[in-house]
Amino acid sequence: MDLIKHTISWVNGEVLQGKIGLVIGILIAVAFLYFVNFQQSFYKGMILPFVILQFILLGYSSFQILMRPKHIAKVEQSLTENPQMALKTELEKSLKDDSVYSKIRVFWAVLLVIAVILFFVLASDFYKGMSIGFVVFFIVAYTFDTLLHLRLKTYLLALQSIN
Repeated sequence: MDLIKHTISWVNGEVLQGKIGLVIGILIAVAFLYFVNFQQSFYKGMILPFVILQFILLGYSSFQILMRPKHIAKVEQSLTENPQMALKTELEKSLKDDSVYSKIRVFWAVLLVIAVILFFVLASDFYKGMSIGFVVFFIVAYTFDTLLHLRLKTYLLALQSIN
């Protein structure tokens, strides 16, 4: 029964982060539309990174809000059918996700450094705007994934203590 308790706690955290991500995504969109002067080339360069950021923030946050609660029912069903297999399956899934999060955070950090370097190397205002837009995008992605990873590590430790 500890498995379901820890799963519910993890899912509640995921849903909360999804709600926060949705609000942040909406606030970023409103702020961007309000403060940006689309007549200037620098701000035109920021459009693509901010649109991608919006798709990811709003899309993944919505996924967390809508789909993560279904994971609880899946674990409950698996737990009634075969408790040992349920724990093993959750443990394997969590270990795989831990590996993915570890790699993706390095990916975001490398892209962030590249975007910062490009800001100083590029001369065109359009490309400077694009590089700053991607800097913001990579910072948000890194932060979002770090929070997901930290919560997953807590869940993973709980699963390993049950095992």
